[in-house]
Amino acid sequence: MAILLVASHRPGAGKTAIAAGLATLIGQSGASVSVCKPLSPAGRTDPDAAYFARHFRGDVAVTASDDDAALDAAANAVRSLTGISEHVVVEVANPAGGAGVASGLTAGLAERLSARVVAVFEYDAELSAVAVTSSVATLGEALAGVIINQVPRYRGQQARGILSEVAGAGVPVIAALPEDRPMLSLTMTQLAQELGGRWELEPSDGEDWVDRFLIGGNIMDSGEGYFGRFAHQAVITRAERPDIQLASLMQDTRCLVLTGGARPTEYIRVEAAKRDVPVLLVDGGTVATADAVGELLGAAAAHKVHKAERMAELLAGRVDLAGLF
Repeated sequence: MAILLVASHRPGAGKTAIAAGLATLIGQSGASVSVCKPLSPAGRTDPDAAYFARHFRGDVAVTASDDDAALDAAANAVRSLTGISEHVVVEVANPAGGAGVASGLTAGLAERLSARVVAVFEYDAELSAVAVTSSVATLGEALAGVIINQVPRYRGQQARGILSEVAGAGVPVIAALPEDRPMLSLTMTQLAQELGGRWELEPSDGEDWVDRFLIGGNIMDSGEGYFGRFAHQAVITRAERPDIQLASLMQDTRCLVLTGGARPTEYIRVEAAKRDVPVLLVDGGTVATADAVGELLGAAAAHKVHKAERMAELLAGRVDLAGLF
């Protein structure tokens, strides 16, 4: 059995998504794989651990402490998966007050399990090759490689430059992964809950998702030109604008979010039902709702199978699986 640890320099860098994506990619290669998170301050209530248990055969005991006894228990939990999988991917928690890549948790698990480590760094303007190389220095031969994640569209050259410097220092690198809309998607259920909305027409599947939000206002483009650009979109507009609502329904709109609290016209309800497009009513204004959605996208959780599949697509062609283990 081969074991791979996924650690990051700080929380929110994308460990969960990358661990699930790597597992999905491994599974697509024909090998059996489990994913687990055996250490977490939240114990078994950790949502990452629950996600792995539910979708990636990673149902193991989760300990909330991080002393030597906890590391021993975590290593034993990982070994318990040897009977069902050829490979195990382990997400390493970020300890309070310390970076996960350079923490004793990562080094301790790597030593106990003879595992290799993927080090994940979230891109920001302050990230440097020096910071990356110093963070991974303690891992030595256990380091499988470095990933820079969530690279903005116009910062790819900078991220690749950092990786080039890191590689020049003798540190193995894997890839720079771009920011990606599907990885920021929200399900219909999440959208309604977070916006405090109520369904005029409920979704047939609450797990269906949207990853773009268009504001329907005084636009100069045609309906097809404006609303026909993207798949997986939701349209935010005032309830009193059936013209905009109808134009958006003619395209690949996944959800209508109607602001101001009023109900849509009967004609819009019929057309939305015909196309299986749910309609969500919110009391706030269009601008306030759009601002709220922008904040939600930044906090979108990774705990969805379609996100694991999308991350596998992003990793494919960038990752040499055989070289990781």
